[in-house]
Amino acid sequence: METPKNEVKTDVCIVGAGPAGMLLGLLLAKQGINVIVLEKNADFHREYRGEITQPRFVQMMKQLNLLDYIESHDHVKINEVVVFHDHKEIMQLSFDTLIDEESYCARLTQPTMLAALLEKARHYPNFKLLFNTKVKDLIKDGDKIIGVHAVRTAGDSTNAEELAEEGEFDIRAAVTVAVDGRNSTMEKLAGFELDLDYYVNDLLWFSFEKPESWDYNIYHFYFQKNYNYLFLPKLGGLIQCGISLTRGEFQKIKEEGIEAFKSRILEDLPILKPYVEPMEDFKSFVLLLCKMRYVKDWAKDGCLLIGDAAHCVTPWGAVGSTLAMGTAIIAADVIYKGFRTGDLSLETLKQVQARRKDEVKMIQNLQVTLERFLTREPVKKDLAPHIFSICTKLPDITDTYKRLYTREKPLDIDPSFVFAD
Repeated sequence: METPKNEVKTDVCIVGAGPAGMLLGLLLAKQGINVIVLEKNADFHREYRGEITQPRFVQMMKQLNLLDYIESHDHVKINEVVVFHDHKEIMQLSFDTLIDEESYCARLTQPTMLAALLEKARHYPNFKLLFNTKVKDLIKDGDKIIGVHAVRTAGDSTNAEELAEEGEFDIRAAVTVAVDGRNSTMEKLAGFELDLDYYVNDLLWFSFEKPESWDYNIYHFYFQKNYNYLFLPKLGGLIQCGISLTRGEFQKIKEEGIEAFKSRILEDLPILKPYVEPMEDFKSFVLLLCKMRYVKDWAKDGCLLIGDAAHCVTPWGAVGSTLAMGTAIIAADVIYKGFRTGDLSLETLKQVQARRKDEVKMIQNLQVTLERFLTREPVKKDLAPHIFSICTKLPDITDTYKRLYTREKPLDIDPSFVFAD
């Protein structure tokens, strides 16, 4: 490799400016650690990306004293989940019943969440963010990863004017953290191995204007004849609908044509007629592959994977963003203490996975169980809502919901991460 025109040194290089990457950058910058965050896109704007945060997110933000700040930005609170089978209610769960404090899900658009974290991070001159910057290769010293080789096109930056020119450059860092999502470039470049690669369902998303009769603060789920549906409130007076499909089913639906698809949807849910009937093609729909992945070892010498890059979950339960941000908080604690003690060895970085693996695997196992209820195989499809209804009446079901949506105790992190009022 030719010697790059520019070389930059920092303490931590974070690849990926999603919620977990931005939170990690903010927390490390608060501790006086020099951070450069690289984002391949030109801005924060995303669609159908990690917008639901769970009660455990509310608990974590309270612990950091960031909740009031986050909720000063535009958001919607979701107070309960209601499940229907053929329009008959079979389950209702209020999040307030799970823990002895106010409990709810919050929906913030991803651009809103990321802009809020950036606004906070701007106060620290040791925090730098570069948009339009892609990692092309790793920099190594033997087997140790000591940074990345990146290329940048014109775009915005924060506290990084000296890095704002276009072109190739190297970033050398004591720790490089990959937070670049389920299709992680860093995972491939560094040769991380998968321990789990699970994929059986897809979700087909579209949005429509909220009907007047719909409660805006409820997460609805419908078991219906043709498909299973989930409905989430969306900012701007909209509702987001997800249609559960089997893996690869959407291609067959497109081959049959939009009219046949619309007919099946309206047979299930006639209330959607004003929104579905005018559709002339599939342009309103966005397909999300419900992949679940788990990287065998999240750390290599000098490099750490977190968030979806390390432990991707499916959209069911809408826990992915919250889970990733929990890992970011623990990663910040481990890295901060590593700088404080002068020990950023592989064994130190491995502590992140050691501290997070039980919660991540518990969530993934619950999701696999949930997806079994969502199967469209004829026999299982007919039995699923009845089994689901019975399960909701079992004595230990509340404990299952608690494990999925809340934290039993605060994260074990250094108190210096708590923000002042």
